[in-house]
Amino acid sequence: MITPNPAAARNLEQHASSIATSVRNHFLLAQKDSAQGESTTTGDSWEHHFRQRILELSAAVAAGEPALFTARVLWSRQAMKARAQEARLLGDSLNSLRAVLAANLPAELVNEALACVDDAIDQYRQELPEAQVSQLDPGIPTQRLALLYLQATLEGNVRHAMEIVLDAIDSGLRPEHAITQVLLPSQGEIGHLWHLDHVTIAEEHLVTTTTQRLMAIIVQRAPRAPDRGFTAVAASIAGNPHEIGIRAISYLLELDGWRTIYLGPDVPRDNLPAAIHFFDADIALLSIALSSQLPRLGDTINAIRAKAAENVRIMVGGNAFRDAPDAWRQLGADGFARDADEALKVAASLMVSPTSH
Repeated sequence: MITPNPAAARNLEQHASSIATSVRNHFLLAQKDSAQGESTTTGDSWEHHFRQRILELSAAVAAGEPALFTARVLWSRQAMKARAQEARLLGDSLNSLRAVLAANLPAELVNEALACVDDAIDQYRQELPEAQVSQLDPGIPTQRLALLYLQATLEGNVRHAMEIVLDAIDSGLRPEHAITQVLLPSQGEIGHLWHLDHVTIAEEHLVTTTTQRLMAIIVQRAPRAPDRGFTAVAASIAGNPHEIGIRAISYLLELDGWRTIYLGPDVPRDNLPAAIHFFDADIALLSIALSSQLPRLGDTINAIRAKAAENVRIMVGGNAFRDAPDAWRQLGADGFARDADEALKVAASLMVSPTSH
């Protein structure tokens, strides 16, 4: 860890575009000087790459968690390797990023940023472990079911894929376990397979839309627990188009006796306080996918605190917290859940006690 430096993070975020241009120019010049320019993609694509890297770096500096930045670099390295792309360019890009930051950031703002970049460079230089082809174990019944569901869906037999899971429910699998132990693991698997370049974006979308349909059918058919008297508003924040996880949690709460208002993906920050107030929500569930969205999540939480009811609880989650599970505390949330099962427990506990979890 490093000391969180919000001032440096704001500086990086505010000047992300201009810094990205400078880093792109440095990088392309270095490639040209080394007679390797033919291996690079276009300058515009590298500028987009560097802007995203700087936003990821800003989030890491704000949280004091270099692992947030390093994890994204290593993720990119694995994806490039899977696609037979020259991963050397990623290392060169980090060197250019470091050089430009060292030369241009004010002295009082540079140390934490360079510490994050140096950590990523050190990790990048280490041997990359071989990635598992599958994250699912066919020896576990629910994970075998997930594999069968995925296979049928990817073959285009969508109706049969859904019947595989629905038949399992009819045979005794609990509806909530069908979601948490079959469908969500299948989504993790398809994302993993895409990362390894074993499936296309179109195939990933096919599985995702099928899972969305199937979760709705499962919840419509399943019995609902007695009304708990609580209302939850759930959403992916602005800039986050990913929704499977937060949609699943909304459905699970509904089965558990909650009144749930699911707003969907990419919800504008200023719309959330009004929705929370209108529906008289007891808790807001907010999801993010990327570490670069952490500052936006903090702004969203502040907006809710300023305009919504004082006693509303805020619980957060998403893949962005995987490498910084304590970052939610700095953002002012009341609770954090690592997965769907934990989300139900944390949400229930927040209704009992106002303390953070």
